[in-house]
Amino acid sequence: MKNFLHLLARFGALALPILFLSACATPQMDLPTSIGTDIAARTGVKPAWSGIDSTDTRDGKSLRAAAAVALPNPLNEVDAVAIALDASPDIARMLAETDALRSQAIEIATPLNPVLNFSSGVPLDSLGVVPIFAMLMVQIDELWKQPIRSESARDSYEAALLSLGAEAVALANQTRSLWHELFLREQECTLATNDIALTEPLLAWARDRVQAGEGDENAVAKAQSVYADALRRGALATEMRDFAKLSLMAMLGRAEASVDWSVGSADPTAMHAIHAALADESKLLDRLAQSRLDVRAAQAREKAAHGRLVLAQQSRLGQIQLGAGWERTLENQQALGVAANIELPIFNIGSMRIAKASADYRAATIAAEKVRQTAIIELRSSLVKAMSAQKRHDFSELTQVNPAIETVQRMNKAMQAGEMAERDSIDAQHSLTLARLELTGLERERRSSRLALSKAAGFLPTEEFP
Repeated sequence: MKNFLHLLARFGALALPILFLSACATPQMDLPTSIGTDIAARTGVKPAWSGIDSTDTRDGKSLRAAAAVALPNPLNEVDAVAIALDASPDIARMLAETDALRSQAIEIATPLNPVLNFSSGVPLDSLGVVPIFAMLMVQIDELWKQPIRSESARDSYEAALLSLGAEAVALANQTRSLWHELFLREQECTLATNDIALTEPLLAWARDRVQAGEGDENAVAKAQSVYADALRRGALATEMRDFAKLSLMAMLGRAEASVDWSVGSADPTAMHAIHAALADESKLLDRLAQSRLDVRAAQAREKAAHGRLVLAQQSRLGQIQLGAGWERTLENQQALGVAANIELPIFNIGSMRIAKASADYRAATIAAEKVRQTAIIELRSSLVKAMSAQKRHDFSELTQVNPAIETVQRMNKAMQAGEMAERDSIDAQHSLTLARLELTGLERERRSSRLALSKAAGFLPTEEFP
């Protein structure tokens, strides 16, 4: 027993340094920090799943159960964004994929387990000596390969995180756009209802004048056409409001919920992006590479592909295993020794593996450049649309709404002074309503284009454009 312990100690003296080399093959991986701050800044809310250590366990059943949950009434803009981020199947799927990549990255960063080879036998007679062989092997080529592999896995995980953030930003932007569309559609319904109430008396007055012999049928036909147009506008406004509400409910994952709710208050943190002065294009482009999460994700995927190329180049020399062992022979002789297993690159020298990794890297660089150029065009196009929408809105307000307001004010004063008939005042109010309806439509386009610009630039809802 004493001799066995002595041999075990000597075996350990050889094996422990090898185990130490294996444990040092890869340092503890520095995982990317949570993108919760980025998501919160660009969406205006911070979902519970945005923390790096959060666990998301949603599945199809939970999303289906949420489909019938009633929405808050009224539904505020910031609540709509929070619900959308929580209920999105695409976000839930990407969370699961990202969690899988995180686990994979941690596993790759963990040193490989050593391999123990042990062989013995059964004596056939009482005097027989059983040979024993024990060898502990570790793969030491991981000393230079595993850090590269680990860094590439980390970059892939970071790319998944950034892609998740980009998807959340896009979803939040779409939700805000739909919320503001519904908000303005409800205003259109109010204006259209008021216009019906204005034009209905005009038709009654025209008919009364014909019966009194003071008017003609042409006036009745004109008033009837105006009233019919008002009814059509009211029906269309109601249809578009209901359609916008259902579209928003679909975005919020509430397909089966009640439609008995209305919009509440806008998010004050997003008002700057909607109403601030438009930014200079060159300054926005200068910050695009860091502000756009999808551009950063493409860069991380490119970096991960480069890591795989370096790994392939470092792997021309195959596996190298180093081990220490103890042996007792049939002659009852004992020995301690070391062993090395080296894969000889005779038939497969890794050239095709390097060629594939090189092609994958080129493809990743092309994809990253495509994402960058797409982001630039999206930004420049969004800026053009935002500027155009702003001009159309301002022109309509200046040339149609403001003059119509002044006309109504003059008509009301003249009517109160007995210098103008009430019908003329109602005509002026009808013209103002039509102008406001047009301006409301232009305001929808303006807000939508401004939110699209905010997303394209990758800036925070509360951040001032440069």
